[in-house]
Amino acid sequence: METIMIKGNWTALSPITHFGSEEYGTTKLFNVQPTVINNSLSGEPEIDNIPVVHGNAVRGMLRRLLLDDYLTQVGYDLNSKKVYHFLFTGGILEALDPKDKGSINLTKKKDIRKYIPPISLLGSALGNQMIQGKLKVGMGNIVCDETKHYIEETGNTYSAYNLKATDFGTRLDDLEIGRQIQENEDKTKDKDEEEQHTQMKYEFETLIRGTKFTHEFILEDMLPHEKGCFKRMLELWDERPYLGGKSGTGYGRIKFEYNDIDEFDSQIYLDYLEENKDDIQRFLVGLCKQFR
Repeated sequence: METIMIKGNWTALSPITHFGSEEYGTTKLFNVQPTVINNSLSGEPEIDNIPVVHGNAVRGMLRRLLLDDYLTQVGYDLNSKKVYHFLFTGGILEALDPKDKGSINLTKKKDIRKYIPPISLLGSALGNQMIQGKLKVGMGNIVCDETKHYIEETGNTYSAYNLKATDFGTRLDDLEIGRQIQENEDKTKDKDEEEQHTQMKYEFETLIRGTKFTHEFILEDMLPHEKGCFKRMLELWDERPYLGGKSGTGYGRIKFEYNDIDEFDSQIYLDYLEENKDDIQRFLVGLCKQFR
């Protein structure tokens, strides 16, 4: 058994958005987790809600980057919705009769690990089986005064509350605007009856530029090409270094660093895909036929 812990840190180069399930009026709040902290005045322990980036959000983002690259490297176009969800979203479990063609046996699970290394890393579900991933993705914990007794990283001594900000955006109702323009251009209508364009303002919480996070990956019993696959995943992330939502409008850009990854070589993974490309393509064809 081999377990490797890869520790790292992120620094926000633009505001970060990562919404939780709660709202305050019309304001979407940043995702938080109840955390035992020390009161800054009394020093006594208490519970407070501290912002955190969920590990599942990081895992999902990295999955999409890695699987898209995998299909490009092996030159295969998917034609199955179930296999698409299996690769890109974590899959869907189905209750099946053992004789059903959608069931998966032990040999099939071994072949999936062999021919789809990203799934061996990240895991998924297909048919009636779960495939456990060899990669654990930690949560992104902010470095702040409230978490300093948990985190080895030194840096920000600000309160988590000082690292949060509220931003806003606006949306226009284009259909309503078109109707209003037509009515306003109506020569028979008095000018003082013209209506204003409909506009909606929305607000959301962010973590400010300069916020620091700690993060970790845990690798379990990985083969050499799987370690290379992990390194390839980080390289792809470095090409698109974003985290959270609204990256299309400039939010979520980060700089990240991880320790002890120089020993991993992504070329081993890329060579593995190239050497087994024909077998991988045949396997994917069969998988897509089995799971429509």
